[in-house]
Amino acid sequence: MNIRNVALFLMIGLISCGPSRKKIVSEKLDEVILLRDNGRFNLAKLKLDTIINDFNDLTEEVAFAMRMLDEIKLMEQHRNLEYLDSMIVEKEKELEPLLKNFIRSEDYGTQPILIHKRQKPENSYNRTFLRAHLDTNGEFYISSRYYGSSWIMHNQIKVYNAGESVTSELVPEDGYLNRRFEDGPSKWEIVSYKDGADNGIINFIASNVDKPLKVQFIGKKYYYIVLEKYDKEAIRDGYETSFVLRELTGLRNERQQVLQQIDRLKKITKAQQKENRPLGH
Repeated sequence: MNIRNVALFLMIGLISCGPSRKKIVSEKLDEVILLRDNGRFNLAKLKLDTIINDFNDLTEEVAFAMRMLDEIKLMEQHRNLEYLDSMIVEKEKELEPLLKNFIRSEDYGTQPILIHKRQKPENSYNRTFLRAHLDTNGEFYISSRYYGSSWIMHNQIKVYNAGESVTSELVPEDGYLNRRFEDGPSKWEIVSYKDGADNGIINFIASNVDKPLKVQFIGKKYYYIVLEKYDKEAIRDGYETSFVLRELTGLRNERQQVLQQIDRLKKITKAQQKENRPLGH
């Protein structure tokens, strides 16, 4: 075969190859539309990625595939938003009866806190106990609060019953997590066990509310109490409520991210419409 015949053969091959590739892409786009209409967004996006990567010589078809990809992403985010809205409603229903045990307070900084009704400050000022701390994002911890006429300088607690015990981490005095103050002969010591410093005490109390749990305040001196039933219930209620609040906070944060994605994709599709590049096939 001479050079002229080879060139003619290649030209015929290219001419015959062009329409067949367009046909392949057209069929693939039809598949994508069917997948999209049936809500199978992930598979639809995979097929569009194949078109964009493997048929990049077909400029018009690739541009159409990219526009359709943005359309599907927008539909997907709207579906995500619908799901998150339904989950938020369910979590709010689950949370409603739990919150009846708490009083909301705005007096403790930027993040509102939830005070258990059995541990109101006005009823707990002059007593030694373990307090539950909960905020509206679901962050939960406990503090040991000692009241007496002399310092014990405690920086750790142990909760125990019938051979079982859990001891917290040691919290050194720092004026914040471990602080002391006095008023005449009255002394107060408050130690907060944040970021897991309770070392499992919270779960131990929540799992043994019906048992006569005792607390040892450990420092330069020792002090012992039997946990009141209402204090055990306050810790259990706060612990259980914190899980629901954290889930709800996560859902709301995720919803905000979805809304941002929807806004971004809407701007993209709006720009496409200005260019007179309608979506569809």
